[in-house]
Amino acid sequence: MEYIENTSLNKINISSFSEIISNNLNIDSDIIKNYIFANISLGIAKRNDIKEEIDKLYSDTLQRYHNIIINPASADNIIISQGTLQHEISARKVLGILLEAEYEVNLRNKLLKLLRKYYPIIYTTVKKHDKEKLKNKYMKMDILTRNIEAKFDAALYLYFAVYISPEKVDQGFVMSILNDIEEFEFGNLINQDVENELKKYKIQIQEIKTLIKNKYGKFFSYKDILSHRNEDIHNLGDFMDDLFISNKININHTFVESEFIDIDKIILSYIRGSKNKKQDLIMPSIVSGIFIQSLINEYKNTRQRYIENNGEVKQCELDDIKAKLNYIEKENDTLKVEVADLIKEKLVYEKNLNNELKKLNNLHKQEIKTMENRIATLENKLKEEKNLRLELESFQEYQYNSIDNSEKIHIYNELEEYINNRKIIIIGGDKEWRRRFRIKYPRIRTLNGFNENFDIATLNNSDYIFFYTKYMNHSTFYKAMNYIKFNKCKFGYIGKTNINLVEHEIIENINKCEYVKFE
Repeated sequence: MEYIENTSLNKINISSFSEIISNNLNIDSDIIKNYIFANISLGIAKRNDIKEEIDKLYSDTLQRYHNIIINPASADNIIISQGTLQHEISARKVLGILLEAEYEVNLRNKLLKLLRKYYPIIYTTVKKHDKEKLKNKYMKMDILTRNIEAKFDAALYLYFAVYISPEKVDQGFVMSILNDIEEFEFGNLINQDVENELKKYKIQIQEIKTLIKNKYGKFFSYKDILSHRNEDIHNLGDFMDDLFISNKININHTFVESEFIDIDKIILSYIRGSKNKKQDLIMPSIVSGIFIQSLINEYKNTRQRYIENNGEVKQCELDDIKAKLNYIEKENDTLKVEVADLIKEKLVYEKNLNNELKKLNNLHKQEIKTMENRIATLENKLKEEKNLRLELESFQEYQYNSIDNSEKIHIYNELEEYINNRKIIIIGGDKEWRRRFRIKYPRIRTLNGFNENFDIATLNNSDYIFFYTKYMNHSTFYKAMNYIKFNKCKFGYIGKTNINLVEHEIIENINKCEYVKFE
């Protein structure tokens, strides 16, 4: 066909062929592909003579085929479910093989060989481009059988053609399939949306429902029929019940999930399917429809449960679980080896770490011992300094005490002269010392050396500021010193404890400041 002239024939398959047709005729490629696969699958599934070889081909790689048909749209195609329950199971197997053969060349060759064996007429028609034998085959069939067989043959013909001679695919067969697809997908009632149909026939349905309600009341399930007071309806219900009982089926147990039947859908089927619209035929049709719909519901539920829970599916699921378990066990073994290696590595690391810690601890202990020795040495020196300072202060006090009273009075008078008309502040000194100093020299103001929150305005207009650093903290010192630096105040330090000696220090500091000023 001209559609595939520019396509690589070596890479073509049903999927790519469907896309080529789709691009040229504006039909969804999935619809084409699924229709072809579904018809081939169901057609093969209905033949008992090929079943054994199909099962063998399927069971060789069961898990692979099963995984393929769990979710695809092809498996949900309505055509697949048009045979018996056994046909559907077999058709799903064939579908799994067809889908896998799209990409697995060896499998495809096996399948083509098998199809050639059981469908020689179609194969010969494709190979020799001669439809005579196929026409003779159809001449021997009745119309109904011919219509069914023709759909399968057309799909299989196309399958053979794509893989044997895609360059000479009979255009008539392609158009026949496309016409079948169009009729099936868009014209066949089996594919119609029931909800849309209910809306379409809404008025007619409501008329019949009103007629039934006015004459017989409402119906929701088969129980309403069996318990109805109208003798004719009751008799119809008894007839249906007896029919089931005769076949060993108790509807009270079988229809347990059919407590509510959508009567609108039954009326819809009556409207679309019944040519005789006589009122006396409506109720028998509805009664029969309720029983049949209940049976259909149970059949569909049973069919679905069987497909989902048959032994083959469970075996595949079990095999899948086993495969996952084997993988997890291998992963677990690998992880165990890795964990063992990590434990060994951890032990080596901990050993090295402990050795390093021991070295660091020993070094730290040596450093601590060295520092302790140094601290002890410094403490001894500090102790010696303190003792020396105490001796010096004692000596200074002794010297001062050796001065006669007239000289002491002179010193006092001399300090009074220095502080006269001067604002002097001393920061620091213990509380008792400051108290005694204020009593002797009330003009000199003292501040607590451990109160960094003192009012800085206290220092305003000070002539001299002295620090008694033995009794003060850093915060107080730096707060005052920042003020001194900014305001360029005169300041000095007091180191003596004896008040009389402090007097000398104050005089000396004032003299120094005055001397610097004079210079």
